[in-house]
Amino acid sequence: MKILVTGASGHIGASLLTGIASDIEITGVDIADGSFQRENITRVQADLTDPDSAAEIFKGKPPDAIIHCAGIAHQKFGAVDAASYMRVNSEATENLARVAAEANPDLHFIFLSTISVYGENHPGQPVGEDALCSPSSDYAFSKLDAERRLIRLHEEGLFKKLTILRLAPVYDREFAFNLERRVFAPKKTAYLKFGDGEQEMSALAKPNLVELAEYLLKRQTGNREIEIMNVCDRSPYSFKEIIKTFKASGIYPARPTMTIPLPVVWSATRIAGSVLRDKRDWLHSCYDKLALNLIFDNSRMLQAGFKPGHTLDTVFTQRI
Repeated sequence: MKILVTGASGHIGASLLTGIASDIEITGVDIADGSFQRENITRVQADLTDPDSAAEIFKGKPPDAIIHCAGIAHQKFGAVDAASYMRVNSEATENLARVAAEANPDLHFIFLSTISVYGENHPGQPVGEDALCSPSSDYAFSKLDAERRLIRLHEEGLFKKLTILRLAPVYDREFAFNLERRVFAPKKTAYLKFGDGEQEMSALAKPNLVELAEYLLKRQTGNREIEIMNVCDRSPYSFKEIIKTFKASGIYPARPTMTIPLPVVWSATRIAGSVLRDKRDWLHSCYDKLALNLIFDNSRMLQAGFKPGHTLDTVFTQRI
């Protein structure tokens, strides 16, 4: 089997290159020049926003599958304009799929999307793949637009199989920002427990994502189909559990735990929203993320036969 991984120098792409089994022939594509740690990986430098540059990738033997990781990650508010998100995350994705399908109509295209496509309209309840998508950021909108472009191309018969993976916040020992921001005060001066700390959130251990990608590549269904699945660890984690695991990890310095009453958070977000009206919805959603469960239904992933073996505890305490 021959696969192509885009965004090969990125946080996820690099892990896929080093983690996928050595019996799979891998080509890593990235806009940046450089080298990979694994010797049997072919390196290709290409700008996927340029149709001619993307087409050059497929001049030789075409891949059996593509794992498309390349794109602009979610940045701070205002750091990246909507047009840039759309050009890189959506338009370039469609361009890549078109040129790849011309080279191999039997292609399996795996697209790394995000649970952010659901937006902020499902607080407190498990969110399944059939839930309404109402993205609230330019980043999330560009990812949803890319999904729709790929689905349209597949329905037109351009390539055989499309798998869309909507990723929960990804973490590992080196990068856990999406967990840290829910339990730490600024500059990590203290742990913050909001209310009783029993609120739960879905998250995704990066090694689970690598193993899922390999599982999907090797699973042969023979069907022309579209799969959309939420991807996260087997069970969600409470904020109290995250704090306990961080304290036991040996990675973070010892810090006290402060309890913040939820009414205080609610009042702060409402006052800020009344002053910063252009950010009001986002500020109000911050309360929901701290006060309510943020759980994504991973039944489809489990029903596909993949059982994630890594957890918050095994990743941070190295017990697996």
